[in-house]
Amino acid sequence: MTANKNTPVILLTIILASLSTIAPFSIDTYLPSFPSVASELNASTVQMQQSLSMYMLGFAIMTLFSGSLSDALGRRAMTLLALLVYSATSYACSQVNDIDTFLWLRLVQGVAASVGIVIGRAVVRDLYSGAEAQRMMSNVMLFFAMAPAIAPVVGGMLEVTLGWRYIFIFLMLLGLLVFFLVALYLPETLPPEQRHSMHPLTLIRNYMHAITHVRFTALALIVAFNFAGFFIYIMSSPQLLFTHLGYAADDFYIMFVPIVIGIMAGSYASARLSGYYPAAMIILIGSAIMLLASLLNMLQAYYLSVNALNVIAPVVFYAVGMALTMPALTVLGIDQLPDNRGLASSLQGFMHMGVNALVAGMVAPLVFNSIGGLAESMLGFHLLGLLLFIWVFYIGESALKKHKPA
Repeated sequence: MTANKNTPVILLTIILASLSTIAPFSIDTYLPSFPSVASELNASTVQMQQSLSMYMLGFAIMTLFSGSLSDALGRRAMTLLALLVYSATSYACSQVNDIDTFLWLRLVQGVAASVGIVIGRAVVRDLYSGAEAQRMMSNVMLFFAMAPAIAPVVGGMLEVTLGWRYIFIFLMLLGLLVFFLVALYLPETLPPEQRHSMHPLTLIRNYMHAITHVRFTALALIVAFNFAGFFIYIMSSPQLLFTHLGYAADDFYIMFVPIVIGIMAGSYASARLSGYYPAAMIILIGSAIMLLASLLNMLQAYYLSVNALNVIAPVVFYAVGMALTMPALTVLGIDQLPDNRGLASSLQGFMHMGVNALVAGMVAPLVFNSIGGLAESMLGFHLLGLLLFIWVFYIGESALKKHKPA
């Protein structure tokens, strides 16, 4: 198949946004089915948590390399291959009868899912710059940030009506749909003359330059920590809704529909403000919103009764600020390595997923039984991101100017 070279901006946005949603959909769609999957596959609670960790492990490992491979081989071929592997693995997950096979399939699914989000971000910077890049990234990030909120709602409906295996059939169909969109309409955005060598020494040198680029690393970690303050609630949503609030599998919309609205509001504001205000100002506003939301969350956790309004409202408020900051931070990060955008996107994704894996595998199991523990985790992760933001844009600015982008 040959892609259309004159793809309309709206269709291109849909394609890039679809690529970004596959990864979070793969994590969150089956969260409402944890009890039924565990029962049918004779899996323990720990093994079900491992199904998240295995996915994230595969995702994180491949994220390190998918951007560099696309810098050398082009964006399209890698994306198409990954989507085929993802679809096949999703179907295999729907057919398993034991937890061990399920865990290994989730590892491979994570490997395949990582490619789309990494390459999608690189494509944005291949095609756009400045405020245009931030607006496009805002639109893509809107779907990326919405996906963790929408996915459990879809999963809950599938669980109640058809059963957990159809969740993975749904993921297979999603992968195939995006495959055909990419094949038909996404042009190759990295011409051969701009590609990089795959020589191991060259790759090592490029990675070392990126990892030791202080501003790039700090910007990537700010995104990761800010998102972690939100992600802790996504990973804990089964316990939060089932245990603390007393809801059922088809009630996930009570939490996630408001979150989607908050993310949409933040992403819309980010797109509208880009070009009118400096990126640092937009990030500062979003950070202030997240800090206020985190503090309100602490107050409700320790001084108010446990009900849906008190618990969910601060998370929605936090999501607004998070969605406001993510596009600007992502574009600024990639701009630190303009000659290695795929590699930059890879490392951003790796750090993001690495922190997410920490949240899913270690932090969430420690705090999801406590409303106060969840609130403390949100505040703690955001403070890490806020401290880095203050250092990057204010305290350390003079020192960072000495380290110019390659």
